[in-house]
Amino acid sequence: MVRIKSLNSTSMAKVFGLMYLILAVVFSPFILLMMSAEGPIGLTESILVIIGVVLFYGIAGGIGGFLISVIYNFVAKKFGGIEMEIETA
Repeated sequence: MVRIKSLNSTSMAKVFGLMYLILAVVFSPFILLMMSAEGPIGLTESILVIIGVVLFYGIAGGIGGFLISVIYNFVAKKFGGIEMEIETA
C-alpha cells in the first residue's frame, strides 16, 4: 500500500495548464462551429476566439491545478492521503 501525502503545487499547475490547453486546442473547432450556427463569423473573429479560448483554458487549468493541489495537501495533512495499492509488473 502506498499513500500520497502531498502534491507539488507548481508541477500540478503546469500539468493541468498544459492538459487544459491541449483540450482547448482540440475543442476550439467545435466552439467555432457552434458560434457559426448563429450567423457567419469572419476569419479575424475566428482567430481571436481560438486564441482566447486556448489562453483562457490554459490559465484556468493552471490555476485550478494549483488550487486542487493546495486543497489536497491541506486535507491530506489533516485526514491522511489517498491510499493506493500498486503492483509492479
